[in-house]
Parts: sequence; structure tokens; C-alpha cells
Amino acid sequence: MLAAERQRQILDRVRHDGTVRTADLARDFAVTEETIRRDLDYLGRRGHLRRTHGGAMDVTMPLGELSQSEREARHLEEKVAIARETSRLLAPGETILLDASTTALELAGQLPAGMPLRVVTYSLAVVERLAANDDVELVQLGGRYEPRGRRFSGMLTESALRLLKIDRFFFSGAGLDPAQGVGEPNHEQARLKRQMVEHAAWNCALIDHSKLGVKADHFFATPADLDVVITDRDSKSYIKSHLKNPPYELRFAR
Repeated sequence: MLAAERQRQILDRVRHDGTVRTADLARDFAVTEETIRRDLDYLGRRGHLRRTHGGAMDVTMPLGELSQSEREARHLEEKVAIARETSRLLAPGETILLDASTTALELAGQLPAGMPLRVVTYSLAVVERLAANDDVELVQLGGRYEPRGRRFSGMLTESALRLLKIDRFFFSGAGLDPAQGVGEPNHEQARLKRQMVEHAAWNCALIDHSKLGVKADHFFATPADLDVVITDRDSKSYIKSHLKNPPYELRFAR
């Protein structure tokens, strides 16, 4: 394949998926990672994409936080697979906390039928997804409503959290850095999630392959805070190179 054709296909993928990883492209095009890095550098210099650590992103994609609807559309197949794998970890009678991520929203739709659970959340989308589920005792953490993220936050949210026992906290983030952990672009969300990580008895990060190696502005969960990280199969090449002997269990969606 000519370099120009490969670069065109790379750009098509960036525009479709939002982000791409160097290792994944090298595997798919059967070339070296160095070749892909040159392709991405070439496209980046011409303003067709934005280079990131370990890959690239759509130049039209904002550097800040995306809205709920924008996030729901990205890597949906991977999020559903991660949610299915995560649902296998649940046990009857547990109190689980779901954040306002779209991966946690997919988990809400994959809860095992007939399993009694208490679900605590500050996400309006999760509440809407579970409102008709008779097996779930649904607890909404109140607070100040943020329309863009369709979620609640602030002092009231944090105060309500402290009154509840949380067995498991399931969450995502803007990225997972091997050394610094999971982060968010929004400092208020990072602070809230930090309190949730500290309050929960067990923490599980739901991270699709596009977020591996991404450093967000505000880290809220260090690698040592995590009990489990669940990701999709497209993450295997990155994990093999960058996540050797992590302090948490790694699980791959089937």
C-alpha cells in the first residue's frame, strides 16, 4: 500500500472514531510503529489531526470535556462489551455506585436480570435507564445539575455520598496513564470522583482502548487505588508494551 493511501485511511479512521492509537494502526496496516508515527506526524503538520501521546485525535474534537451525547456515540461497541464483562462481577444485594460516564451507562443496561441490587448514581441518564427496573433499588445523589454532562455535583452530592455504604464503584475517565492513573479534564468531576474512590470498598475502572496512555488534566485514581481495570481486546498491544505487572487485576471484554 502506498503511503498516501495508508494516510487517507488513517485520517478516515480518526474522523470516524475520534482517536487512534499508533500500536493499533501498525498492527492493522502491517507496518512498524515508526512508520505510523511518521504518517501521524505528516498529517498533524498539515492540520488534519492532533497528535497525542501514543496516537492521534480528530482535530475537531475539543480538548475539554465532551457532552453526554457526544460521549455516547464514541466507541459504543467497545463500551457495550466492557459493560457485559463488568456485569459478571456483580453479586446479589450489593450496593454499587455508577459514575456519569457513558460506559457506566451501558453497565446500567447490562445488569443481570432478576438480581437485586442497590444502584447509587449522580447521573440522570443512569436514572432514566434504570427507572423501570424492578430488581434495582435506585438512589439518586442530588446536587447542582449540569446539563452538558446530565449529572449532579457539588456539596450536596458529596454530603449524600458520605451517608451511604458503597460496596463497588464503577467508573471511567478521560484517560488511564500507567504511572499516574485515571484522570478527568473537569476538576470538579475529578474531585468528586476522588471522594468516591476513597469512600468505596472496591474500585473498578472501565477503560476502552482509546483512553489508554491518555493523560487528563486532573488525576483522581492512582494505580494503587484500583482493584480491577476492564478494557476491550484492542487494548492488548498497548498493555503488553506499557502495563507490565500493574497493581490491579486486568480483565478483557469477551
